Amino acid sequence: MTSVGVIGLGLIGRALAHRLTATGDAPLVFDVKPEAIKAAVSAGAIATGSSAELAERCDVVLVCVQTDDQCIAAVCGRGGALERARPGTCIAVLSTVSPSTIESLAATAAGRGVRLVDTPVAGRGMFSVEEGTMSVMVGDDSELVTLLEPTLRRFASKVVAAGRLGSGAALKLAHNIVVYAGLAAMMEAVELARAAGVHDGLVEEVAQASGALSELSAFTLPFYKHFRDEPHGADEDEMLRVAAALLEKDLADAVALAAAHDVDVPVARLLSHFGDAIFQVNR
Repeated sequence: MTSVGVIGLGLIGRALAHRLTATGDAPLVFDVKPEAIKAAVSAGAIATGSSAELAERCDVVLVCVQTDDQCIAAVCGRGGALERARPGTCIAVLSTVSPSTIESLAATAAGRGVRLVDTPVAGRGMFSVEEGTMSVMVGDDSELVTLLEPTLRRFASKVVAAGRLGSGAALKLAHNIVVYAGLAAMMEAVELARAAGVHDGLVEEVAQASGALSELSAFTLPFYKHFRDEPHGADEDEMLRVAAALLEKDLADAVALAAAHDVDVPVARLLSHFGDAIFQVNR
């Protein structure tokens, strides 16, 4: 079986490590936070001391960090995967990053005989990983998709060959415009109806019946109401802060990509400045 490593053990990476452990040989793992490694190891994963050590021991390296800068550091920074990755290793970037970041990293990797490709994911976050129902968008339509598919199928039910290198990253940014616009519209609609005296739950009931409410927005709504109405701690507040920052980053990247292709995206441009307003529900 292909040896697999996971760099980055946040919500997605931690769930991914658990899922891989449950569906085959345990993955090697690394994170800059020792406590994250410890938690993954307690669930059966194998610890490594750096991204470089992990890459040296793996055929496929899955990168699950949050930002472009973190991705660059994990791949080609000090102690990064390319320091010790063997020729023929494949680095699959699950993170949502810009196509230009993927293209730059892939060129650097190719100089060392390593293949790097964008493989961002879409679904219900860690829940879809744990169920094995993620969708993966691969920025390649050659034999590399076939090579990676057995690994990706361990946590995904759909693998999409998006096109040339970087197209998976572009598809994910386009997808996230739909996601964030839907979430913002849902939250505004619920708050408007509530303020106008409409019985709770009727917005989603009618929107589901008409087909206007997506499955993802319907899944997210109970979490929104929890953060709005119920006490929650510092960990959950931090989760909201991260979600707001990622929304603004993803949509800013989408706006930049649109500008590079002379496409106007007014909804994404507007929403890119309102991450805090969308996710800080106890306002």
